[in-house]
Amino acid sequence: MERGEVCLEQTVERLYEEGKTPAGIAEVMGVDVGWVETLVAGWADEPEADQASTSAIE
Repeated sequence: MERGEVCLEQTVERLYEEGKTPAGIAEVMGVDVGWVETLVAGWADEPEADQASTSAIE
């Protein structure tokens, strides 16, 4: 990636964290809403970093 470029997934993540819905993100970015929903669903399945590090200590 060249300097200043942002991955599409990173853009989706940023917009989602700002409170946009998957449909709103898809509209703004001009991508398929199903793709955005798949990304968001995948994040929900990932364990939080804090939880993972805490579990490793126990």
